[in-house]
Amino acid sequence: MSQNKQTMHEEEALEGALSPIVNKLIDKNFENSGDKIATQIAPLIGGAIREQIKSQKDDIVDALYPVMGNMISKFVTKSFEEILNKINDQIQNGLSIATLKRKIKAKIKGVSETELLLEESSEAKIKAVLLIHKESGALLCKVEDDNATLSDADMLASMMTAIRSFVNEWVESNDKFQELGEIEYGGNKIIIEASGYSYLAVIVEGAAYTKTYEKIRAALEKIVLSHGKSIQNFQGNFETLDKESIEQELKSLLLETIPLEVETQKKKSPLLFLLPLLLLLYIAYVFYENSIDTELQESIYSRIEATPQLLPFKFTVDVDNKVATIKGRVPFEYHKKLLQKELQSISGLKAIHNKVRVVPTLTDPLQVSANIAYLLQGFNLAKNNNIRYDFDYNTLKLYGTLANKQTKERLLNALKKIQGIQKIQENIIIQQPNIDTNLYFQRGATTLDSATKEALLKVIKSIKENQITTPLRLTAYSDMVGSKTINRELAKKRVQSIQTFLEENGVSNSLVSQIFDTPPPHVDAVKDPKEARRITLTLKKSKSDV
Repeated sequence: MSQNKQTMHEEEALEGALSPIVNKLIDKNFENSGDKIATQIAPLIGGAIREQIKSQKDDIVDALYPVMGNMISKFVTKSFEEILNKINDQIQNGLSIATLKRKIKAKIKGVSETELLLEESSEAKIKAVLLIHKESGALLCKVEDDNATLSDADMLASMMTAIRSFVNEWVESNDKFQELGEIEYGGNKIIIEASGYSYLAVIVEGAAYTKTYEKIRAALEKIVLSHGKSIQNFQGNFETLDKESIEQELKSLLLETIPLEVETQKKKSPLLFLLPLLLLLYIAYVFYENSIDTELQESIYSRIEATPQLLPFKFTVDVDNKVATIKGRVPFEYHKKLLQKELQSISGLKAIHNKVRVVPTLTDPLQVSANIAYLLQGFNLAKNNNIRYDFDYNTLKLYGTLANKQTKERLLNALKKIQGIQKIQENIIIQQPNIDTNLYFQRGATTLDSATKEALLKVIKSIKENQITTPLRLTAYSDMVGSKTINRELAKKRVQSIQTFLEENGVSNSLVSQIFDTPPPHVDAVKDPKEARRITLTLKKSKSDV
């Protein structure tokens, strides 16, 4: 125990003797080798900031916001001052050729001149470019516009790395792999374009378009191809980087954003602006004239449709430079003169070229249509006949249904005799009446009783009235009383009795029969034996219906 106490006393004595000497050595080392120590500590700063963000995110954001805001607000204020100055200069030069050009351009785009001025003044300009090491946040290289000096760029690089790391870690926690693309502040943007071991932070004034992003990506691609290895192996020693070459690549971004119009301010002949204006006026004049011709053409067609004597005839109307040319055919000179008279009352026409031909042999379409309507009215009086028509100058179109083919043939033959019909197009459906009938016999009987004969007479009447020539179908069933042989013989005799009765009453349709030794489907022979031994008479609908 006493030995342990002695050891502790010795350690305390040694610490008291060495502490002043060690502290002096550390202070002297910081004074003499500050740059070396900063270089060694720099790679650790990024990691330290990331760990701090993980544990105290809100405190980091609150600490960075005032510094970040003050830095970017300087750029915002400067940008708005430059925009206002540009707009004032352009308004003061209101009588210049450029102003006239802008007025015309604003009219074509359909916007106000002020909007166009603001658009021209808000052209994207790259004010500063920073190449930052992704892991450590060290500022590898920077370039700035002559009119924009970025103070404390190292601090901005560290903050950008911290913000980027914070956002990326939050995105990764939501199972999405995305990069922070840009930060907007007022009218400015900080565009972030990242590669494997570094990223570009580009401060842009005004609206950034697709070409701006493409230039930034192209510049970063060149840097990665030329200096990717040295950036990957960067450990805080800036001498390992070819900063001059990197600066040249970054400066190319600043140079490419200079508007081409600034390079040369040569005077241009007013004809360069007057010729497009004259061409535009000529095109507008042509469109205007064409619209007037179209309106006159529609007016002529409307006038023809409003004149009953001219409505049945076909006319073609062409209007060119307010001169109307009319072509067509009419049966009498009266129709041609009537057309001329009606068109002369239309205002706006300079002249009328009436090239309508008078063809005496041409039939009056109204009279032809009246004859067609009269004929169809008589056919439609018959049962199951319903025919409609369209008549369009010598062409007749028929639609609807008829009871049989014979009626259809008679109708077509009658229509062909009407003068003025040169072509018939028909879509007529033959709709035969329903003659389905069930015929019943007493048990063991094969002769027709009075009820069966009466039912057959109704069928015969319908066949004759509708001129049905379709084959008839007889289907015989059995009540299953007795042997199958006896039931089949009874069914054959019953079918023969029906066929004989039909022939005796003038029905010459062919007949197809089918005999079953079972009741009809869904019929119980025990409960309803009469229904079970019935014979069904129907029309044979198709060749497959055997």
